[in-house]
Amino acid sequence: MNAQRKQTFTLLRQAIQLVKPPEPLSIAEWADQHRVLSPEDSSEKGPWRTSRSPFQKVPMEAISDPEVESVVMMWGAQLGKTAVQLNTIGYYTGHDPAPIMVVQPDLVVAKDFSKDRLAPMYRDSPQLAKLITKDKSRDTSNTILYKSYPGGRVNIAGANSPASLASKPIRVVIADEIDRFPVSAGKEGDPVSLATARTDTFYNKKLVFVSTPTIKGMSRIEKLYEDSTKEEWCVPCPSCEEYQPFKWGQIKFEYDEETSDCIKVEMACKHCGTLHPEHEWKHDYAERGKWIAGKKHATTRGFHLNSLAGTINVTWKKLVNDWMKAQRGGSQLLKTFINTKLAETWEEKGQKVEHEVLLNRREMYQARVPTGVRYLTAAVDTQDTRFEIDVMGWGKGYSSWRVQRHIIVGDLNQQQPWDELDEFLARTWKDAEGRTFRPVRILIDSGGHHTLKVYKFCKPRQGRNIYALKGEEKGDGTETPLLNGISTNNVVNATVIRVGVSEGKATVFASLKLEPGKPGSCRFPLPHPDNPDAFVYDEEYFMQLTAEQLVTRYKEGLPYTVWVKTRVRNEALDLAVYNRAAIEMINPNFDLPLPNPVKVREAPAKGKKPKKKNVPSSI
Repeated sequence: MNAQRKQTFTLLRQAIQLVKPPEPLSIAEWADQHRVLSPEDSSEKGPWRTSRSPFQKVPMEAISDPEVESVVMMWGAQLGKTAVQLNTIGYYTGHDPAPIMVVQPDLVVAKDFSKDRLAPMYRDSPQLAKLITKDKSRDTSNTILYKSYPGGRVNIAGANSPASLASKPIRVVIADEIDRFPVSAGKEGDPVSLATARTDTFYNKKLVFVSTPTIKGMSRIEKLYEDSTKEEWCVPCPSCEEYQPFKWGQIKFEYDEETSDCIKVEMACKHCGTLHPEHEWKHDYAERGKWIAGKKHATTRGFHLNSLAGTINVTWKKLVNDWMKAQRGGSQLLKTFINTKLAETWEEKGQKVEHEVLLNRREMYQARVPTGVRYLTAAVDTQDTRFEIDVMGWGKGYSSWRVQRHIIVGDLNQQQPWDELDEFLARTWKDAEGRTFRPVRILIDSGGHHTLKVYKFCKPRQGRNIYALKGEEKGDGTETPLLNGISTNNVVNATVIRVGVSEGKATVFASLKLEPGKPGSCRFPLPHPDNPDAFVYDEEYFMQLTAEQLVTRYKEGLPYTVWVKTRVRNEALDLAVYNRAAIEMINPNFDLPLPNPVKVREAPAKGKKPKKKNVPSSI
């Protein structure tokens, strides 16, 4: 009887534990007590300490605040966005168990997040390790995209997958990098709305939206931040004690162009104008820094943070060096800096260039390879009846010069045009000093009706840096990086370079609008007796190069941008994108010196043999 009563009391205590409210504890306090950083997650493994990055404390407290429904984090890179999300998951696993959904931009990223970030936290944090079963092939309670624990579960979803978003009711939704979500999850509609709709049955629901911003007017995170408390992380001026956020416009620096290094950087106070270095602004950071709201909001707190506030792996000196590199690298690098470092949206200027402007911009080259070129690339567009080839030179800041356009006409089902293509791609070009150049990368379009033939052509020539290319353009506003990975999943195991065409077109159009001579600008040759191929850079070429424009469309009430044709033929634009991908593949160092020029040797005197001399043949 006593044993039966004891068992009854044990069951009663366990039931009470499940239904009683959790002890009052914020996410930041929970993390300081229970979170352990994994070696895969941090260079400083061991117990979590919120004081290392004090700006993370209040956002975590806001997420666990019963009066707050939504938290918006418009943050820059390397500031602990993922750490805050993991702490939130840990808190609602180990302290206040609840059903959670974590939404990533796609299923591939979702699986990587689960394996590389979530699983190590569950493994190395003792409180959580007791609640999550070990990975087993047949254990349905713990898979890559689903994990259960007493009182709740974690569903890890991809914004591109309607099925992964269609789970049971969810109390806590964490949406990561929402500016990179597709406009619609298949045919089901906005993935953010689909996920948040799962929380409707919970009075104490939590919505956490996290992202670096992207394009002004298109940015989901910016729109959510504007409808929030709009809080900024502020510190007092070391001189006048007036609180203010870190602003890039107040940064003053000295930069050594010869060494490409920042030698001094300070921030000016917006009130008294006094300059102070980083360590003075961040003195007693945890005690003196605080979040200051821009407006009131009943249920949503929003936090904006740029990389100037960073404490781990980010310094002002490094940011200045990144800024100068972006200045030299053109608009795409500037956009990346503005989005990921300053956590601000990028305002796209009208992406339209008149072809007559470029036609009239042509100039006389002194040689096939103009002065300033460090590397050559080549791109090949594959049509049913011809190959179109564009050879481009590249110099500092991704400045470019068109070198030669060539068209091979023939039936691509026959061998002759392929032989001619092979011969052309083996050519070399010379500059005015006699240096010989050959392309460092050649990309051949594998779309259309000759995909397998392109693979078979490229596979044995990969040693000559000739690769097949596959353009990827979703047309739904989803941002795909210019270099979006490689694939070898084809019958001949050829390496295929996946290229984000939309980003490439934006980069090309930005360069076309720069004045010749500026870093990142484009230059074109005039016909010349020694360069008859310049005739092919004619009006038709420039009409093709400007044959598309960026327009705004709407789906499910959300704006997105897409490239649309204004003319039928656009081969020149495609080739420009492929060439840009080719040069970025090699991560070029434009500061490397060129080989010594070839000197013309005098004829040797009779009876004497010329001395042998090694002359570099290419770069």
